[in-house]
Amino acid sequence: MSQIVANFSLELKKLTDITLLRDRASDHAKQVQLPKSAEQLAAAGLASGQREGEAGTAKLSGDERLFLGLYESPILSTILFEPKRKIISAGKPIEDAYLVIDGSLLGSEGSDLYRLGPGSVLGLAEGIINKPSKMNVITVSHVQAKIIPLHKIDAIIGILPTELRAMLMTIIKRTLALPR
Repeated sequence: MSQIVANFSLELKKLTDITLLRDRASDHAKQVQLPKSAEQLAAAGLASGQREGEAGTAKLSGDERLFLGLYESPILSTILFEPKRKIISAGKPIEDAYLVIDGSLLGSEGSDLYRLGPGSVLGLAEGIINKPSKMNVITVSHVQAKIIPLHKIDAIIGILPTELRAMLMTIIKRTLALPR
């Protein structure tokens, strides 16, 4: 039980960190035009005469780079949800997974409630192994999300080397707390 609480606390901290990053980026975007890619970001840093490690140069963590990379990905399309819309139903198969970009959601699993927001990934592990969702997820506010099409992931998984598939399954089982 303490491990579950520790994992939840860690995920909550990551969500808070990602939300703060998004908010800082949003505030900054109002003042200046943000670069569209990592190359433009690197070029902007070099053009301003700053060297790596100098004051004023922001270094992104791995989670922040992953979030921003997925946010900009042309492979993933964007979807908008209205408030009070159920987007995942407990016991139903997952057809598409979502990366939440903006907005807030409420997840319920039995009597447990979870607040979800930017940086949350919904339905990916369950969708990959074709397990029904254990959770209902309802939007609280307007939600912007990137759609992760599971049919494309299924095609990719089929051509992965056996070892990599085994690693992926282990990670998914740990995420879902399933027996190995």
